[in-house]
Amino acid sequence: MNRLPWAPLNASVFLIILGGLILASLLTGLNIFAVFPLIFTFFGAWMIVEAFVFPPGNTYAPPRTMVLGWGALIAGLGILWLVLYAAAQLLPIVFAVILIVVGIAGLAYSYRRSTPATPKASTS
Repeated sequence: MNRLPWAPLNASVFLIILGGLILASLLTGLNIFAVFPLIFTFFGAWMIVEAFVFPPGNTYAPPRTMVLGWGALIAGLGILWLVLYAAAQLLPIVFAVILIVVGIAGLAYSYRRSTPATPKASTS
């Protein structure tokens, strides 16, 4: 399988998301201020999917966990921004839920990265 370079791929997907959502806002009457948080949310979701689907382009490419982390950060900020625009009184609840999800992801990552203890050789 050919390895895709991530930078032009991400830039192209970002432009498609940007243009598609702006076009959708013009055609459907969606408020333009609601489009910008959606751009961040969809691009962050794209990066999360990309981390699982596409292998790194070369040995100098960022590891998958870094791409996953940045995607989750961008999507989380987009969700917070969208909630701030749509229903600001729900912002503390959404922020608390995002913190809980991040904590669970951190636990899962540390359990995944842990290695079993090596058995000690008996000295008897």
